[in-house]
Amino acid sequence: MSNPSASIVARTFPPAKLNLFLELLDRREDGYHEIDTVMVPIDWRDELRIRATVEPGIRLRVDWSPSLDEVARQLQIDPDGETAEKLLHLPADESNLVYHALDRFQRSFAIGGGFEVQLSKQIPAGAGMGGASSDAASALRSAAVLHQISLTDPRLRELAAEVGSDVPFFMGIDGLEPISAARGTGRGEHLKRIHVTAPLSAVVVYPAVSLSTAEVYSFAQIPSSPLVPDRLIEQLGEGVADAEAIELVNRLSEPAKNLATQISEVLQSLASGGSVPCQMTGSGSACFALTSSLKQAEQLASQVRSQMQAGAFVRSVCTVTAPAAIEMIPFGSS
Repeated sequence: MSNPSASIVARTFPPAKLNLFLELLDRREDGYHEIDTVMVPIDWRDELRIRATVEPGIRLRVDWSPSLDEVARQLQIDPDGETAEKLLHLPADESNLVYHALDRFQRSFAIGGGFEVQLSKQIPAGAGMGGASSDAASALRSAAVLHQISLTDPRLRELAAEVGSDVPFFMGIDGLEPISAARGTGRGEHLKRIHVTAPLSAVVVYPAVSLSTAEVYSFAQIPSSPLVPDRLIEQLGEGVADAEAIELVNRLSEPAKNLATQISEVLQSLASGGSVPCQMTGSGSACFALTSSLKQAEQLASQVRSQMQAGAFVRSVCTVTAPAAIEMIPFGSS
């Protein structure tokens, strides 16, 4: 394995995801749940830059893009207040999933030296959008490219599953070819590609509230007759021209609503835009509505912004592919 050049930076733009379907199948002895989920990546992205260094250790810098003050303004919170500390605090130590992933990578591949990392966040935490998992997946893939390790190396897949349940999805099923949607089982790490005929459009709303995944799951009930996503998968393959025909499922919605009343308010606001399917993603608190076109999504997003009584992120998005492409740029480039 050759030493990577310290003058080269791997830059990626990790995408968020939406769960179009999320059903609970059983409780596991390891504390997790067996789930059945359908996920799609969307063009709400962070930016990650990684440079391999001769010096050992992981030096991680994290900030909000475009700035902490602007993010706080959108959420209508005091950037120096307690709420901002809870919602917008960005750890730069081993509690950050990027740091954790790179540390595991170094140990697994016996890598010498270290990494210098810059993470610019736009995807909110505690939203059910998989931002931290996506960042970790991009970190693993970037580190592999910098150290000339094949992206199809099975150890990367093993590392991804160990770092987090959603991380394998953002790695891509085979490590190379992009995916537009996937069905996840087990903890969500066992993936099967779903054929998608056309991209989907949506409006995503993140209210100023962060939910603990573990807490939401702890209040969830296992259904006696779990639902299956077969019809949804067929619709994605057929290319649904009318988003109203899609039925969204998320078994975690009810416990999340009980923990955060903002979720019901957001869903009501999204539903006021007409007959659009609305649902929470992951364990919340972000919610979304599917639309039949990006233009409709932009119109609904504008309407929702005008209706929201409290601060929130409101975005019109399209589905994209995962994993995020890796661009090699000279160190110091903007």
